[in-house]
Amino acid sequence: MFTSVLSDPGLVYFVLVFGLWAAVMAVYVPGTGALEIAALILVGGALVLFTNLPVNWLGVLLVIVGLLSFHLTPLAYPRAGRIAEVGLLVQALGAFLLFNTMPVAWWLILLTVGVAWVYHRYALMPLLKRMRQQSAVIDDNEQLVGAAGRVVKASQPVGKVHIGSVNVRGEHWTASSEHPLEVGDEVIVQDREGLQLLVEGVKHKHQTPEQSHLEERE
Repeated sequence: MFTSVLSDPGLVYFVLVFGLWAAVMAVYVPGTGALEIAALILVGGALVLFTNLPVNWLGVLLVIVGLLSFHLTPLAYPRAGRIAEVGLLVQALGAFLLFNTMPVAWWLILLTVGVAWVYHRYALMPLLKRMRQQSAVIDDNEQLVGAAGRVVKASQPVGKVHIGSVNVRGEHWTASSEHPLEVGDEVIVQDREGLQLLVEGVKHKHQTPEQSHLEERE
């Protein structure tokens, strides 16, 4: 009985698909190790089970190429999302051709294709969008920190800091500084907190604490 279960074409097909889904998730969320191991075990197990069945290796290739192209194409080419959906048709065709004399049930093929589309649309794509937004913020921060700018609105004391406006790389930013800043002063961006930059006046970089304190009193 156990052998007959392992020889069920639907089960073997599902193990292969589930392993490929784990591999896709490992690409989107790298570094955990668990997804990579799960993908290796499931895909490897499916390939071993194929040896006991009248498998059509062309069908196996179509399932793998179709599923991976559907899920991974948007990762490399974001605007090719619609074209990538052709991969679902390739996956379905591969599933239909997977075994020579023991076809996979049509409802299981439709189920896995449907789940793949939902999984892609409502799990992977939102995850990809968040990853790109975080990457954009990091890149933007790296470009801003250390950049030079100029004060366009004199700073005013707010608590222990001074708040004003600066122009950095052609954009106006709200900026805070430990020292007062006048219009036209050159500044260097030290850090970024949301939509506010932390800056330091060039004229303050080489001042002694006594000079800075005297300037603030004036």
